Amino acid sequence: MNNDSEKGELRRTIKARRKSLAANAKSAADDIICEKLRARADIGDLVDDDSALAVYLASQDEVNIDFYIEHMLRMGVKVVAPRWNGETYCLARLKGLDDKHLRRGPMGIREPVDDDIVPPQDVYAWIVPGLAFTRDGKRLGYGGGWYDRLLASAPKSAAKIGVAYSFQIVSDLPAEPHDIPLTDVVDDSLDEEERLTAKKNNKAIK
Repeated sequence: MNNDSEKGELRRTIKARRKSLAANAKSAADDIICEKLRARADIGDLVDDDSALAVYLASQDEVNIDFYIEHMLRMGVKVVAPRWNGETYCLARLKGLDDKHLRRGPMGIREPVDDDIVPPQDVYAWIVPGLAFTRDGKRLGYGGGWYDRLLASAPKSAAKIGVAYSFQIVSDLPAEPHDIPLTDVVDDSLDEEERLTAKKNNKAIK
């Protein structure tokens, strides 16, 4: 099986698995992932007045990180998200998640309305979606290469963190020369210490 057919089959499998996820299980997993992200001090250490945090605005089946985005906005972090400029995706300042701050892009994905465009070179922390990931930083996207093009211009020291449901973590993925490796992946699995902490925080756990 060549890389393209292997990727295509894996994309179909993961998409079907995400779509079949029950709403309550999805919500619980989203909460766990957002809480894990919120607890990471390293992300806050990488963003300041001169640098930004890049997030994504989830489609229906993706890990929804709105709770985490709202938390970072309340903390005063400069947050950016992808926005279609007619030819490709750039990063625009995100100031809120209500209707006055968002619009629907050409593929129906939410995106910022703000015209404050931030270059990828100024983004030192990235929260990255995808269809499949490996623990050592390989990522399978949707096939358009949009994130790889953005990440290619990110600072070398930037944190590039994938987010996924546990079934999206695989042992290996076919890699291409243009693929940008991630530094970490956060999913909804919990070790015993995290499970106890989540219970104390009244988080829903599968």
